[in-house]
Amino acid sequence: MATVPLRTNPSTALPPPPPGVAGFSLFFDLDGTLIEIAETPDGVVVEPALLAALGKLADRLPGRVALVSGRSLAQLDQLLGVGTTGRLTLAGSHGAELRIPGADHPAGDRPAALDVASRALDAFAQPRGLLVERKTMGTALHYRQVPAMADEAEVEGARLAAAHGLTLQHGKMLVELRAPGDKGRAIAALLETPAMAGTSPLFFGDDVTDEDGFVACTDAGGDGVLVGPPRATAAHYRLPDVAAVRGWIDRAIEELS
Repeated sequence: MATVPLRTNPSTALPPPPPGVAGFSLFFDLDGTLIEIAETPDGVVVEPALLAALGKLADRLPGRVALVSGRSLAQLDQLLGVGTTGRLTLAGSHGAELRIPGADHPAGDRPAALDVASRALDAFAQPRGLLVERKTMGTALHYRQVPAMADEAEVEGARLAAAHGLTLQHGKMLVELRAPGDKGRAIAALLETPAMAGTSPLFFGDDVTDEDGFVACTDAGGDGVLVGPPRATAAHYRLPDVAAVRGWIDRAIEELS
């Protein structure tokens, strides 16, 4: 995968993504892109209107609407409901788990080292008031509620990743230890599925964890859409917030009707 440099002038306003989507496959991060980030991972609110919109979009672009998330497939099913996720292509656990409608792609075994490292994160987090979130193929240490602990959390995450041969993933107010995999490779793999082959990918994401997805889309003749305030990014388009993404989806549905 070629390297696409981040833009170095984050104050430069990026244009919104193009309205035409007929020839595209659409990839969306979840937290911070389709739903607002909450104080805790299980505190997010998924509105029925979002589920209805995703269902309509999937009906109009069969097999070409995907969620690409750090959450596991099990978490996505629980949060959105299998009535919605069953109609979407999914890449969970930062790409370590893949599933397309009508077919299962089982994830690899959870590394034993991850369980050992997770117990160490528990011991680190408890006396400091930090939150540990266990996922299928990873464990996240959240410091949103104690932001002064950011540096210590980052150092501990890096130490445990190095000690146990795990991937260290940085996110918004968190560090995560996880099995290998990234959103860019997941998108590249999904673009080889029959429904997506020959289409241009457009990936909407808000976090630094989405940058490899932006690069993968650029490599494949598509592009990335940064959601949120301007910053250095490999994306060439931007929408300001979750509401703007939802509005863009509504317009896309109208165009495809």
